[in-house]
Parts: sequence; C-alpha cells; structure tokens
Amino acid sequence: MCVNTRAVAYVAYGQLLLALFLALCVALHPGFVLKADEGGMSNYGIHSKTAAAYTLSLGFPTLFSFWASRLLIGDGKSVQQFRFLLRLYGWLILLTLLSTYVYSLDTALKDIHFAIGAALAIFEVAASVWMCWLLSQRKWDATLLAVELVGFALAVITTVGDLHVLFLSQVLTSGAFALLLVDSGRKVEALTPASRSA
Repeated sequence: MCVNTRAVAYVAYGQLLLALFLALCVALHPGFVLKADEGGMSNYGIHSKTAAAYTLSLGFPTLFSFWASRLLIGDGKSVQQFRFLLRLYGWLILLTLLSTYVYSLDTALKDIHFAIGAALAIFEVAASVWMCWLLSQRKWDATLLAVELVGFALAVITTVGDLHVLFLSQVLTSGAFALLLVDSGRKVEALTPASRSA
C-alpha cells in the first residue's frame, strides 16, 4: 500500500509497529497466547520478559495516531470525523496500555481493563463500518470488514465462555481495522487541501 503523505504515513507506522512488537512478544513467549485456552494480548504487559515490547506495541500507535490527527487539516466533515476517530483511537489504546499494568492486582481493576478492551473492540468495529460505508470504494475493504466482524464475534463467544480464542479474535479485529484505517486515511487526506509539514 503506497503512503504518500506524512499524516497517513504516521497512521501506517503506528499500525506496523504495533504488529511488529506484538509479533516480538509472541516470539519471546508464545505460551501466553498460542495454546488451547489462549489468553489475550494483555498477558504480555504484566511479565518482565515481554513488558517492554508490549509497551512499545501499544505506545507507538497511540503516539502516531495523535500526531497524525494534528497533521490532518481541512474543514470537511469526513476530515473532521477522521481526525476525531484517530484521537479517540489513541486514547482508547493508551487507556488499554495503562490499565494492563494493574489489571492483575484485583477484580475491580481487571473489570476496568476488560471494559476498556471491550470499548476498544466496539469502537474498532463501529469505526470500520463508518470507514467502509462513507469512504470505501473497493470490495477489499468490505472483505476486511467481514474479517473484523468474524474476529469480533469470536471475542463475544470467548467472553461468554463457549470458546477460548481471545488472541485470535484480537488479531483478526485489530489487523483488519489497521488496514482499513490506513486505507481510509489515504482517502480522507485526498480530500484535504494540504497536510501540515510538522
């Protein structure tokens, strides 16, 4: 996927670094998520062997989303909504990261972390539906949305306890969302007169 401008490049960098550092976490300790009763990504944030890579995996998309939102200019409705989408995504990722470090301390903190994770998943699905309906012009985007919806359904089934594929559901949902986010960023930025140079 060709990325032509700084704002969209920042979105792409954040998503790429999320994937790379998460893959590093899995390589360092595959047992947390690659087992019959798999856990979620957050397992990597509370263990010393993987905490640094996990922090970077969520820290980079947080920073790059905030930076990208500042670079998008224009008064068009789609531009304003996409800027808001990036900021809200950045805050949800940041809250997910911060709540990870303490969620294993007690039930209330675990519930807060779970609620933030659920909010992030719902946001990603809702944002993807918006991106597909208002910005998409390709069948590929509809396919990505379908993959994301499958991931979300797996997360719901995991939550009610009938299946234990939390990590798989997170990878499907966040991976499809990442591709849609970058593609939609390109479309939105094409509507802007220019992007800020810094």
